Amino acid sequence: MILVEHLTHIYAPGTPLALTSLEDVSLHIEEGEFVVLAGATGSGKSTLVQHFNGLLLPTAGRVLVGGRDTRDKKVRRDLWRTVGLLFQNPEQQLFEESVFAEVAFACRNLGLDEKTVAVRACRALEMVGLEPDRYRALSPFALSRGQQQLVALAGLLAYQPPVLVLDEPTSGLDPAAREHIWQLLKKLQQAGHTVVVITHHMEDAARFAGRVVVLHRGKIYRQGTPRQVFSDPGGLRAVGLDVPMPCELMYCLQQKGLPVKSGIITLDEAELELKNLAMG
Repeated sequence: MILVEHLTHIYAPGTPLALTSLEDVSLHIEEGEFVVLAGATGSGKSTLVQHFNGLLLPTAGRVLVGGRDTRDKKVRRDLWRTVGLLFQNPEQQLFEESVFAEVAFACRNLGLDEKTVAVRACRALEMVGLEPDRYRALSPFALSRGQQQLVALAGLLAYQPPVLVLDEPTSGLDPAAREHIWQLLKKLQQAGHTVVVITHHMEDAARFAGRVVVLHRGKIYRQGTPRQVFSDPGGLRAVGLDVPMPCELMYCLQQKGLPVKSGIITLDEAELELKNLAMG
């Protein structure tokens, strides 16, 4: 679905302010995958995903979406229909006077009739946990940051792009709302969507991702299943990345010489391992 080949991106190239954000990155995201991009601030995560719908163009290398090269202007013009991108800061993509108009905007651009637009917009608000009757007439700029994030997400879900690329979609949300959004994204992936999420919540990444890709200083540092990636807490901490608490706990016990397994990524697994340890 998304093929990144030897991608390099330099901001302000040829100037004294030139900054290399990505260097020779290659990555293949299959249709229907759930991929989490992780890494410290400044590792290149947001720059990478903005190439997926043509907001940024490669300085070198190329990005193909569904076999189409994003460097082609005609391809970029319609990429939004395929790849829905949620920005880390919702105020960067909210602009309508009401929540309903915001969520309905892309559907109207698809040329759908108003009845279908209304059904999709209300359904999308319900999906993210916002009651349509309560929120539809409100200004999105009168909402909390977490609610703005949900409105922006609803705007993507309403027009149903096959690829969802979400930059910190649960920032500003309480734990219950965060869990709801992760569960929703997993259901969308199971229904056939390709889901790519940037997050700093590694416990959530361990529970929901099929693959975790770790970036460090503009390059891919490690990738694999959550169990594979989080099996080396020390190495991940060295590149500024936290690990799920169960992994950290097992690592600390190992450092004290206790015979516990590596690759423990969930609380249930950690509980079982501790019971086995206690039983000797």
